[in-house]
Amino acid sequence: MDTFERVIQILEGDNLFLTGGAGVGKSYLTKQITRYYHAEKRQVVVLGSTGISAVNVGGQTIHSFFIFGIASSFEELEKSERYNRSRVKELNKILKKLDLLIIDEISMVSANLMDMILFRLRNGEFRGKLMVVGDFYQLSPVQKQSSQPHVLFDDAIYAFESSAWDYFDFVTVELTQIKRTTDRDFMEVLNRIRKGEIDAQLIEYLESLRHTDLDPESATVLFGTNREADQRNLARLQAHQGSLISKEGIVTKKDHTLNDKILDAWINRLPTLQMLQLKEGVPVIFTTNRWGFYHNGERGIVEHIDDDVILVQKGGRLIKVERFTFELTKTVIDSKGEVGDEVIASFEQFPLRLGYAITIHKSQGMSIESLLCNVDTIFTDSQFYVALSRAIDPQKLKLQFSREGFGDYLHRVIKVNPKVDHFYQKLENLHKLS
Repeated sequence: MDTFERVIQILEGDNLFLTGGAGVGKSYLTKQITRYYHAEKRQVVVLGSTGISAVNVGGQTIHSFFIFGIASSFEELEKSERYNRSRVKELNKILKKLDLLIIDEISMVSANLMDMILFRLRNGEFRGKLMVVGDFYQLSPVQKQSSQPHVLFDDAIYAFESSAWDYFDFVTVELTQIKRTTDRDFMEVLNRIRKGEIDAQLIEYLESLRHTDLDPESATVLFGTNREADQRNLARLQAHQGSLISKEGIVTKKDHTLNDKILDAWINRLPTLQMLQLKEGVPVIFTTNRWGFYHNGERGIVEHIDDDVILVQKGGRLIKVERFTFELTKTVIDSKGEVGDEVIASFEQFPLRLGYAITIHKSQGMSIESLLCNVDTIFTDSQFYVALSRAIDPQKLKLQFSREGFGDYLHRVIKVNPKVDHFYQKLENLHKLS
């Protein structure tokens, strides 16, 4: 029985926590499961914990689907309920029909939010299965100070610290084989960084990456902040000879009750730009996948720009890139009582970004062949791991650090929260699959 079949079998009787490090195929398997449920005419909804993860999985955000608004606690939720009664009533109809609810990037879901999700599911008489996907060794929940004096589980941070986590009694499937790279030594290094394990041998390995011979012009530079990435892209674009050509995204609003601020926020989270500025001859990164042509994170050179087509030179091939349509949807029940997605807005743009630089945050989900990681501004746990794990080939990976004391710096940035370590060590009902 392969991994996909095993997961489908588990979901027939249990809720599922799908985990594993970067590049092991969590997103691919999640899409397989979603397609299977659709093919079987079973009702499935996919949610992202953040706007970016929602775009990556082709779903909605948790807050949008569950009508949480800006609430981060039960007290704040109760205040907003009286304004949303009709919407919550419609949500309950949807929950009652669902066979499977999938939540991506569960590591960024807080304990409070997890309990609020359970509150909605129980009120909506949800009888399906819940599948949560993610890696708690990676990005953690954003902590928001509540104005309320009594926030549930005030000292809890992660979803697994919530009472809801115990209630769902997840079976855990951990994917163990990194598919992004085939270099076994590099796989071991990534696994150690993921778990915060650092010693002199690891520091020596990372120090060697600082001296790798890599042409910065042929590599994509990863930065910790938007400012750094934007500055490099702008400077390199201006220095490149040729005419500047702008491609504006096409917005179509299909539900005229949709709030413009919500629409703008959604567009800003997409892996492309409202105004894409290019010149012929500049490097670009593909930001979506097109089977047999390009993948998310792959690099190419702009050969020619027309009105509706951009020709990109990639690996000796000339690729015709057309506008990609991103769709903003909401979940509805049709006249037959079946759950489906209704498109309320769309955005059409070429799935490209300038390839000189990108932020670590925006690189999530990408596989980048030639990578220069600037690690001067690592500011959250696991950010260093997320950066390095974008690499396909350690021979085409270089670390850039402009200050003294690299070893001491690594001790500060290669770390994980002890709660996460304890959680993974104590996991029961665990299936390790490749």
